[in-house]
Amino acid sequence: MKILSIHFFLFIVLVSTWSCDKDIYSTAVATVSGNLPVNPQHPLTDSIRAIAQRHIDRGVPGVQVMVKSPEGWTVVNAGYAKIEENKPMQDGMVAWVYSISKVYTATLVMKLKERGLIQLDSSIRHYLPRNISDRFAQSQNITLRMLLNHSSGLDNFTASPGYFLAQFNHPFKQPDMLEQLEYAFDAKSIFAPGTDFFYSNTNYLLLKLILEKVSGKTWGELLHTEILQPLGLKDTYYPVTESQVQTLGFPNYYFERFNNGELENCTKWNHAISHTLMGYGGIAANGADIIRFMEALMNGKVVSQSSLNEMRQWIQGKQSTEPDYGLGLEYFEYIKGIPSYGHEGDNIGGTTEVLYVPSKQTYIFISINAGRQLFGQYLFRTTDLKIALCKYISVQE
Repeated sequence: MKILSIHFFLFIVLVSTWSCDKDIYSTAVATVSGNLPVNPQHPLTDSIRAIAQRHIDRGVPGVQVMVKSPEGWTVVNAGYAKIEENKPMQDGMVAWVYSISKVYTATLVMKLKERGLIQLDSSIRHYLPRNISDRFAQSQNITLRMLLNHSSGLDNFTASPGYFLAQFNHPFKQPDMLEQLEYAFDAKSIFAPGTDFFYSNTNYLLLKLILEKVSGKTWGELLHTEILQPLGLKDTYYPVTESQVQTLGFPNYYFERFNNGELENCTKWNHAISHTLMGYGGIAANGADIIRFMEALMNGKVVSQSSLNEMRQWIQGKQSTEPDYGLGLEYFEYIKGIPSYGHEGDNIGGTTEVLYVPSKQTYIFISINAGRQLFGQYLFRTTDLKIALCKYISVQE
């Protein structure tokens, strides 16, 4: 999920009396399958470590950074995976990647499009049951392309007051598919389809349903057969079972509830939400697998060059503060004039990003175990760390 609107969060914080469960998971940290060929003399390592440590000193609990460049791989861990145990971030950790999952959903749509099973400019009414499509205003004018690039005008159900209240008052009773759809049905259209941009998880929830209806497979089955198995990505997980949560070695997750600079452990809550993210989130992975997927995608090994070009047709909202958006990809210029693209991800207790800088032939994956979905000091601390890393990667010589 992405950062949600601040005024809603302020409202929820005021009315909520529930606090994060202090009981944490104490699990061993898993290591990535095989040996990642890290270059011990990688020229970017020292600068990345200095950037990471500077922000750890400012209060960020922990961060893992993975980079693949023409010089090879480097991995930098800084801070703590589990503050309570003084357990540091370690190589090979598995983490939730949140909205980076949208890149996978969009890729699956493009693969089915290439087989003639999906038309991007057809109405969603051709693919969704009427008892679902009829609940959305102007659904006859909403196309799959509009879902992919967030120009449908559908509101973000995960930013609705009802969803917020449920999260804070019943954090371990997460909504299933039908309940998520009910939140989405209640949301009004923000603008006429195709006339603007608004980032909405509702779009990718519907894409999940469309993929499953067209293919006859679950989203997870498609993910495995179309992406993970062909690319040999053995450290990417969906769905993630409770036993895997215990054994894969996730870090603990933290958030700042009251804008007072104090972190609460919200590991169980973060896991509970992540289990129910459908199409718009839900994947857990080791960062090396995320980079390998992005590299394969950018090199035309997952979809055709024509499809990749479509995914990189950027649109911009009239008043949006979000990055420009393509079909499942976000466009960034951390340094003006130096394009890069990838995707961010956010949940209550963590934030992630994968980025590709074509001019440097460099990929970076960032995983931070503190959330930035509530307005407060950690919204800025975690965001500043991500920006600093991505700026450096964009200009490194």
